Amino acid sequence: MLSRLIRALPRDWLVWMYKAVPFQGLKDFAVRRTQVKFMVSVLGVITDSTGRVMLLKHTYREQPWGIPGGWMEEEKPEEGMAREIWEETGLSVERLRLAKAIYGQKPARVDLIFRGELDEEPGERVFQSCSEISEMLLCRPGEWPEGLPEDQKKLITELLREER
Repeated sequence: MLSRLIRALPRDWLVWMYKAVPFQGLKDFAVRRTQVKFMVSVLGVITDSTGRVMLLKHTYREQPWGIPGGWMEEEKPEEGMAREIWEETGLSVERLRLAKAIYGQKPARVDLIFRGELDEEPGERVFQSCSEISEMLLCRPGEWPEGLPEDQKKLITELLREER
């Protein structure tokens, strides 16, 4: 109710009120209560030293294969991506860089898509499953497993093509 009321006010009034309120805590509270809320996810197109793409088999999806990712916590996006990969696989990554941001719905969210590389040598890599992830696959682009959603195939292909 408060958020609808405040959004109905002219923007100039809101700016004036924000400037006039002397307490930062009250300003922060008003901003949190009145702004549209959405979630932020981190997703990664992660490759090994030979260019194979990391895909994970999710235990809870109808189309089980997908790129690693999850919801951000109160952390830097790169740290969130590295944390998700570590939690889901026991592996670490390097050279994470933001490649793309996409607005999504259901739920309202911003997907931050990262590119990165596995930092272990192939002989040293040890995947560890968890309650969310049962398997990991490193596959050549275009040699996708059954159960990888079309939108993820397109996203992976697009990001890898842009790098060339």
